[in-house]
Amino acid sequence: MTENRQYNPWVHVKWELDLDSMEFILSVFAAYNKHANIQSKWSWPEDIEDISTSLKSDGELTPILKEEWINFAQFISGNESISIDENTFTIVGTHGSRFRFDASIEYYIANLEASSASWKIETSYDDSVGFHDFPAHMTGLEFKQYEGSSTCILPSGDSFIESITLLMKLLIEDEEIWNILHKQEIARRKSKEEFDKKWPNGRPEDWMYL
Repeated sequence: MTENRQYNPWVHVKWELDLDSMEFILSVFAAYNKHANIQSKWSWPEDIEDISTSLKSDGELTPILKEEWINFAQFISGNESISIDENTFTIVGTHGSRFRFDASIEYYIANLEASSASWKIETSYDDSVGFHDFPAHMTGLEFKQYEGSSTCILPSGDSFIESITLLMKLLIEDEEIWNILHKQEIARRKSKEEFDKKWPNGRPEDWMYL
């Protein structure tokens, strides 16, 4: 916890926010560890799981899971590449790419239980339906454009917080994410080509049973 005995971290928490939002949770970690030595490890905010009950949605808060949350909060704090508004993160990659995605814990867990969990990544200021150019620093790609509505990334960690940490680092690195999206674009175009070849006049209503 903070080394300043006169400091009450709960006074500096953003109580106006949704108590289960990522912005609130991270603000508690930051306030609780405000006076910690820069080189020292952050501490777990006392009773935070009773205030932000969504922290328990990803399973029992074991020491290992708490450690992942602490590392994530410390990683986010003061990182100029990352900003957050409620549950929406905006990341600026090392090559200047701008990414945005929502990270509600409860929504993620609900989708995971339905076997459909993924991170929908917005990759431009105009994330409308249509095609967008791959960034200039990604040379040698087969296709130069991708469909903006198809930019979803599957979680790669064993927990919500591990998955979001890996995703953040992927977006900040700003290269491999584009290779992933390019592979998805290749698969999408191949699927569309096969679909159009099979049903040149449009998909029949009972196509799932054919």
